[in-house]
Amino acid sequence: MDTLLHDLRYALRTLLKNTGTTTAALLCVALGIGANAAIFSVVNAVLLRPLPFAESERILWVNESPRADRGGAASLADFVDWRAQAKTLEHLAAYDNASFSMSGGSVPERLFGTYVSPEIFQVLRATPLLGRTFTADEEQPGRGRVAVLSEALWRRRFGTDSQVVGRIITMDKVPYTVVGVMPARFAFPITREPVDLWTPLVLTPDQLNQRGAHYLQVVGRLRAGSNLAAARAELATIGGRLEDRYPETNKNWKVRAKPLQEDIVGNVRPALMVLLGAVGLVLLIACANVANLMLARAAARQKEVAIRTALGASRGQLMRQFLTESMVLAVLGGGLGLVLAMWGTDLLVALGPTAIPRLREISLDGRVVLFTAVVTLVTGVLFGLVPALQLGKPDLNGTLRDGTRGATDGGRRQRVRSTLVSAEIALSLMLLAGAGLLSASFLRLQRVDAGFNPLHVITTEITLPDSAYATEQKQMAFFDRLIEN
Repeated sequence: MDTLLHDLRYALRTLLKNTGTTTAALLCVALGIGANAAIFSVVNAVLLRPLPFAESERILWVNESPRADRGGAASLADFVDWRAQAKTLEHLAAYDNASFSMSGGSVPERLFGTYVSPEIFQVLRATPLLGRTFTADEEQPGRGRVAVLSEALWRRRFGTDSQVVGRIITMDKVPYTVVGVMPARFAFPITREPVDLWTPLVLTPDQLNQRGAHYLQVVGRLRAGSNLAAARAELATIGGRLEDRYPETNKNWKVRAKPLQEDIVGNVRPALMVLLGAVGLVLLIACANVANLMLARAAARQKEVAIRTALGASRGQLMRQFLTESMVLAVLGGGLGLVLAMWGTDLLVALGPTAIPRLREISLDGRVVLFTAVVTLVTGVLFGLVPALQLGKPDLNGTLRDGTRGATDGGRRQRVRSTLVSAEIALSLMLLAGAGLLSASFLRLQRVDAGFNPLHVITTEITLPDSAYATEQKQMAFFDRLIEN
């Protein structure tokens, strides 16, 4: 321990004595490690971290589509048949996103909500913070005017009033009874905008008769002892029966299932892995830069090393000292890089890119810190090993002569530095080529002829409340008036 403390003190004195080189090396290491930690925090949240539900690996995304290479949606009637016939699934639930206008209180508020079948909370194994969730009879017409609030809405709108259960709220001019409040950690569906409330998906006769209307998303939980292959086979069989029975609406519509996390992640996995590989190359370039800096500084330390060797220092002791210096530099750079990663992830979440799912879950958790610590240690060894090996083999005769250095040792260092520079150039060219290809592809996409002029054209989405526009005739009349006005 005394030897280690001595090496640490000497390493700190040496680094402080060469502030210019130390500062440049610290910046290189911090940028390389910070970029890796920031991107890994995204990979960790999106790809590695399980969904925030109990036994989330058993939750499946179930839907139907006429094409295997395209996502789909289910009709309400098909969902009801799946739910009644599927035996490999413990629970099956459907949902459909919606928006509501909550009136009452000082200011009306637009809310993002979700219509859900009562089984959704069993599928996700979620229990309320207050009150209860939905019962099976509340999906029947006339009995679904109840709502479960999110913790954020409960806090924002009702000031965490513990007596909120049983209160009447007005949404789209219709009274709803609050029956429960979900905890803050519950978020479903996992979308860019947080869900404010949930209300039952009502099985109206009109919707049950519109088997060709595909608009629902469906999730299910595998029964204990079952597996994905068995569930897929059973759902395919059920889909085939429905196709034979209802050829007008179900012809060529195939039922498919996959893990829910796979559906949420979508096509972002390859892009994130490529990005992680790119920042890995940046770290290697940073290591080569720092190794070159350390080698350059090593030239000024040849006489010091020779004197220490003459006084009895072994090669192992010298290498330990120089590796200690590189590790101190790496640890300081890693700490600074972790701070940069924290700022970077906060900025990323604030920007809110829609292409990244589970964006609000991105954070520097224990796994990211552990990853950063491992990367820091590996980085310290990578850029410290070559200088340590070079300095650990001093040419005593050549170095101790006044004004001269060992020609062989100098040539060897020069070859090592040349190799490091060549490696830096090769890695940089790889990154530049990749960036160039991405930029060229982006520019080509910008020039694609869409067949119309999109300049000064805007789009909008209008959601009409069911209370006032329950029929298609009323909806058509509204849009006719809107276009006319």
